[in-house]
Amino acid sequence: MSAGWTLGPDLAADVAAIPGQRLATPPETLRACVYPLREANESWTFRHLPPWPTALYVALDDCYRSLYTGKVQRGTAERPDMNAVRDRTREHYRDNQPPEARHTWHLLWVIPIEHGVPGAELEAWETRLRRCTASPQTRKNTLLRSA
Repeated sequence: MSAGWTLGPDLAADVAAIPGQRLATPPETLRACVYPLREANESWTFRHLPPWPTALYVALDDCYRSLYTGKVQRGTAERPDMNAVRDRTREHYRDNQPPEARHTWHLLWVIPIEHGVPGAELEAWETRLRRCTASPQTRKNTLLRSA
């Protein structure tokens, strides 16, 4: 299986710099924002995922290697959708997108972003995150080539 960069201190620092002041957790704690997607019996679970309305995320394998990057932003400024991360992950599982997800995703690294970031800014950060992690299951490969 092909995988991107492994989550470590250097990658976490590089990723924390992407949203800068809009990161919703102290940069030094970002590396710990990794949540299991599997129970002990290997069945999928969403119960460990944090309640957060706006985030970048990286799906990781069981060796903490980057597989897929994405973003989620749901709700309004007045009513943020605190289930956004959980619901988006459920959609990946339900729709089997990317096709490798059900078999290879073990952990989700959630990069919480302050709610209310303009969508275009979040999209630009997602592109930078994809380049930074070299996640092979991310289908927008043109983003990786346009660097």
